[in-house]
Amino acid sequence: MEVNVTTEGQKARITVSGNIDERGAEELKRRFLDLDIPKIKDVVLDFSEVTFVGSAGIGKLLLLYKNLAPHGGSIRIENMSKDIYTMFKVVKLDKVFDISAIQ
Repeated sequence: MEVNVTTEGQKARITVSGNIDERGAEELKRRFLDLDIPKIKDVVLDFSEVTFVGSAGIGKLLLLYKNLAPHGGSIRIENMSKDIYTMFKVVKLDKVFDISAIQ
């Protein structure tokens, strides 16, 4: 799995490719910890190259949300595959994250 992070002011864009399995979730966590959370207000995750998100990956996304929310931050996940989008909707993660599927 590859993770690329770019920050500009109060925004961070994280592009992820590959599987967010146990190993990928730990990599995500490491990259999230590198963010200056109190200064970040908007995080956009590009999932156009993500093929799988396991429970560990969902846990790390929720951890990021838990750290951002007290500072007024938000998370948007863009370009999800239809299967991942459907899974997020079924488990009601669309209530926590702003999500969109690949068009």
